[in-house]
Amino acid sequence: MTGMVSLLFKYIVFSPFQDDVKDLNKNFKTLNDNLREIRISIAELDKRVDEHDRRLDRHHERIKDLHNKIWKGENY
Repeated sequence: MTGMVSLLFKYIVFSPFQDDVKDLNKNFKTLNDNLREIRISIAELDKRVDEHDRRLDRHHERIKDLHNKIWKGENY
């Protein structure tokens, strides 16, 4: 008798939620996949920003050198 009540309870109470739980698990997997892709994209963007920052520093130094040469009257 207890087994019947348990099975009835399982199918009546938990059955409607099984599809919701499956959908929730699928959504969590999709979310985790998206977060992984975002982390990879951020890492790639960080590398690009670092490279641009180094290039900007080099340009700044070149401009400063040219400015100093011009104001000092040096020929280059």
